[in-house]
Amino acid sequence: MKPNDIKRILYTAPRGIGDLMFSLPLLHSLREAYPQSEIFVPIPKDKTNVLELVGFLNTTKRFMPKPSDDSLARDRWQASVRGDVKEKYRLEKLIYEKYLAGEEFDLALIPKDFTIGNIRCPTQICEQDLRNAGIVIDGVHMVDRFLGFADFLRINKRLCFDLDVDKEDETRLTSGWKIESDKPYVVLNLGASSSRKVWSDRGYSETASWCLDNGLNVVLIGDKDCYGRSLEIQNGKKVLNTVLKEGYSFDLENFARLSSKAEVVISPDTGMLHVADAVGAKVIGLYGPTSPAKYAPYNNRSNVLSRYNSDQNVQNITSAEVVDKIKEVIKR
Repeated sequence: MKPNDIKRILYTAPRGIGDLMFSLPLLHSLREAYPQSEIFVPIPKDKTNVLELVGFLNTTKRFMPKPSDDSLARDRWQASVRGDVKEKYRLEKLIYEKYLAGEEFDLALIPKDFTIGNIRCPTQICEQDLRNAGIVIDGVHMVDRFLGFADFLRINKRLCFDLDVDKEDETRLTSGWKIESDKPYVVLNLGASSSRKVWSDRGYSETASWCLDNGLNVVLIGDKDCYGRSLEIQNGKKVLNTVLKEGYSFDLENFARLSSKAEVVISPDTGMLHVADAVGAKVIGLYGPTSPAKYAPYNNRSNVLSRYNSDQNVQNITSAEVVDKIKEVIKR
């Protein structure tokens, strides 16, 4: 198939925000190689803001279901929690076949070991095709894994993480309140998709105290599950605590803008960390149960503190280690 014949591309990115950030170089490579094409990414309805953050992606006709929407999605989530990868992918294939049924594409890129029935697409490429072609995708960083599709297609690889964000615009909370700081500031992200990834309250509290004592303002962010923890960490300190009982106080665009202006963003391995990394911020990643070799913030891979190769307990990272890394990062 000639490049000009490819008008509609399906890319079934993994579900998380971080996974889409890891996919940015591949997506920019596709956009350059097939400028006349539309790129479609199937995603749950509540994640469309991620596509808006990228700026040139389209949703499929039907949104992907959440666990509360469909028993297939619920069973898939339970398989993921159990670590049953084979069952998780079996169910994922069924979900795509159900929710994408009848859609037409010219090219489908599927970073799994299956193709999708029920869609009309002459060319579907999955990870097994990459392996059969001798392209190394196992044991490498996710950015490089996804770029394996560019190698397979023999298109130019663009190591580009550009987002549709005006960094110079004002940073505002969803309430409309503008964030301004009279001093350089550090962002502390408290939350993660799994409790096993979350750093200790003591670590955050001691790090916040050090920052305040050394001329750095502190901004706490997190979702509603972090609300109580944020109050414990704040505990009378003159920090800006943006964590709300009902949810995030930032949309993704404003979080990206906040991160781009920060001296450093400190976060466990979660989507917000990778948004900050993509927008060009200096970030420090705190890792326990996940491998930095695969999931580190790609542009800040040297700024990772990890327990992955020891006890895999992120809470055993000390505030002293984080402070030393802050000094190192800010000095650059």
